[in-house]
Amino acid sequence: MMLRASTVGELAFRILARGRKGEVTRVFPRSVNIRAGSDFLVLLWGDLRSPLTVNLVGEAGAASFAPESTCEITNRVIHAGGTNVDVEGAEIYHSSLRRSRILRLPAGSELASSVAMLRSLYDVSPGGPGLPADSAFREFVGNVLVPFAAGRRKVVYDLGLYQELVGRGTGFTPAGDDFLGGFAAAYSLMARSYGWKNISFRRNWLSSKTIPESAAILSCAARGYVDELMERLIIRSMGREGPFHRELLAVARRGHTSGMDMSLGVLLCEAALNGQTDGGDALRLCLESLGEP
Repeated sequence: MMLRASTVGELAFRILARGRKGEVTRVFPRSVNIRAGSDFLVLLWGDLRSPLTVNLVGEAGAASFAPESTCEITNRVIHAGGTNVDVEGAEIYHSSLRRSRILRLPAGSELASSVAMLRSLYDVSPGGPGLPADSAFREFVGNVLVPFAAGRRKVVYDLGLYQELVGRGTGFTPAGDDFLGGFAAAYSLMARSYGWKNISFRRNWLSSKTIPESAAILSCAARGYVDELMERLIIRSMGREGPFHRELLAVARRGHTSGMDMSLGVLLCEAALNGQTDGGDALRLCLESLGEP
């Protein structure tokens, strides 16, 4: 079987260019995860682009890939058993989140109304309130978000304050990882725009605490590599280009609670930064909307 790629994410392109053997780790109805060393790329039948994704055209053919099978990765073709993926000539997708911008954060009331929207989605999800009710999340609020809102930015770089959330929760990507991915991705744009350093999630540190795919996604998010829906939410909400509820819902509706958790990380990061100029009111309003004391 020959498949054709329409788009290759910039990080996936680097993996292809290096050329190496890989392993199919997970197969879903419309996607296939492939590990190459400590890196991952995703074959996806769909239009959602990301730095790690190879977007394929045509009908989904994930059933032709076998978990734990080996594959040969080159800059022209991915060979996996009897299936070949033609990547030559595919468009390269670059993340625009990695460009510095003039930031205009939303007002505290707007952030709080957005968090209230997420809270309503949590309340009707099958698992109930999930992450907002988790003690590790509440500790992160007290140990990182509140000091950050008070201007003590150095707490953001203390990995010891993240370790209880990494790998926390259920689902393919744990809820704690999803939240931290949203938080770190939003912070990466702030860091790039204000000349701060990024949060550095060391891959070996992450790998000891969560599944390899989630470790890769979280490491990428901290460097500003996210899919285009997350990118649109972060850029629009920090650019004051108008309401961003459409972008928020586009992310929040993904997965079981993964999209809600990622969105919450983005909003609370923005609220904490806003808190440095409004005395912490933005973060307080958001936490009240979330039902936190």
